Amino acid sequence: MRVGRGRVVVALVCVAAVLGGTSRQVSAHAELEASNPSANSVLEVGPAAIVLDFDEAIETPLTSVALYDGDGASFPLGPPAAGGDDTIVQVLLDGESLVDGVYAVIWRVTSADGHVIDGAFSFQVGTAAAGSGEDLIDQVRNGSRADPAIRWWYGVARFLSMLGAITLIGAGWWLVGGPPEILRRRRSRWVTVACWLALLVGSAATFALFSAQAVAGSVSDAFDTARWGDVATTQTGRMVLLRVVLAIGFGVLLGLRRHRSHGWWRGAAVAGGLLTLVTFSAAGHANAQSPAALWVSVDLLHLVAITVWIGGLLALCLAHSQTFEQPAGDRLARRFSLAASICVPLIVATGIAQTLKLAGGLDDVTATDWGRLLLVKVTVVVALLAIAGVSRWLLRHDDATSIRRTVITEFAIGVVVVGLAAGMVALPPVAPTVSKPFEAQLTSAGVIAVLSLGPGSVGTNEVHLTVTPPGGSITPVISVTARVSLPAAGIPVSPVTLVQDGANHYRGSVTLPRSGDWMFELVIQITDTESVLLKATVPIP
Repeated sequence: MRVGRGRVVVALVCVAAVLGGTSRQVSAHAELEASNPSANSVLEVGPAAIVLDFDEAIETPLTSVALYDGDGASFPLGPPAAGGDDTIVQVLLDGESLVDGVYAVIWRVTSADGHVIDGAFSFQVGTAAAGSGEDLIDQVRNGSRADPAIRWWYGVARFLSMLGAITLIGAGWWLVGGPPEILRRRRSRWVTVACWLALLVGSAATFALFSAQAVAGSVSDAFDTARWGDVATTQTGRMVLLRVVLAIGFGVLLGLRRHRSHGWWRGAAVAGGLLTLVTFSAAGHANAQSPAALWVSVDLLHLVAITVWIGGLLALCLAHSQTFEQPAGDRLARRFSLAASICVPLIVATGIAQTLKLAGGLDDVTATDWGRLLLVKVTVVVALLAIAGVSRWLLRHDDATSIRRTVITEFAIGVVVVGLAAGMVALPPVAPTVSKPFEAQLTSAGVIAVLSLGPGSVGTNEVHLTVTPPGGSITPVISVTARVSLPAAGIPVSPVTLVQDGANHYRGSVTLPRSGDWMFELVIQITDTESVLLKATVPIP
């Protein structure tokens, strides 16, 4: 299919406009960096608001924050509102009405890449014993995640939408510029309509089911039109809604297919095809990278190459065996072979680049479901490339009629690859950071201090310290003071209260309000005239 240079420029300008709208400084899959009140903190009075600070931009309209008291009763809160930037959300409450006791915060947000993340933490008002925060969270957390049926149908909808786009756009590209007899076949017309329906129905279902998943609802919530407005204001919602509109536009073009030889028809088809593929790249993992425009472009190039390859396989599958015996059919097969020899290296190169960016390397690729699914996908792709190599060999040493069976096999495996890719979109490429207790042995001037801090997470941590002075463990030190700071975030030095719990053994607690590499300092007064300073960097995920 040939398209005028001006129409290609117009299509690329449209794509650039969409890419420009996706530019934001974020990283894949939002994680809660800090909160106020912080997890496990003990407050003298109740807070005026609950503030959640994430490590990437979130969609405030789809944010849900709930507060429960020690009896499991919900506490009324105001609507979520953006904080200082698009990574912070806050909800107001009446701090004076929070009586002494333990409270649980259950939150759910939608990140910039369209993934729904939820979590919970507890805090306490007053110093009197108030019960277990973990038990309260277990009691009230039911209903904070979507029905499993929603996640399953959402995955099916994404697969239909992606497969429909790849086959409709890719096969359409080859068929419009190929032998006319292929397009005139009834089977070609039915397959084209089926691909269009998969794109339209899959995209519409993706939009509706995304709204249900964002509110942790059931399948019936997908039909709640009141929530669609909020979904349409998010990056993912806008892209999926645009895809629905573009699918309707493709339906119009199919109805006007008798004009497919005209430049306006082909220009509209090219622009619509590129924009449709952009909606996938701009609503997935690529949009959560920095800079977003660059990685959306890389993902788009990856998807375009896949579309040309898989779509070409479908076009060849639709051709009759006798078509390849004609010069036009033979030229189509050889043009596809040449295009595939360009697309395959592009697919591999862009796929490797995205994997290294998303997973941060290959060391822990098997630590996540995303990584394990990637390995399955790579295995299937290797098999696909092997069969493609056989097809290319047959085409070079025989004729186009000899590749029909291998092409059908290639396309079937290609559909499996698309299904695996659609499944990977819903999975985080990096395993969530797991906190663990910190322990270190610090030495200076003959003094040995064993420091432990747990659980090693944001919130309240218990501190234990054992000191061995130069004279041995039975020689008592005069005093020990401790302090913490987070220089990278500008958090100044604050004291840590320690209580002596035995000879040279101290314990206490410290509240670390956010993640980062905290500087823990110990000043040990050995004698009236001699002291030593010990430092340790405590990583808090």
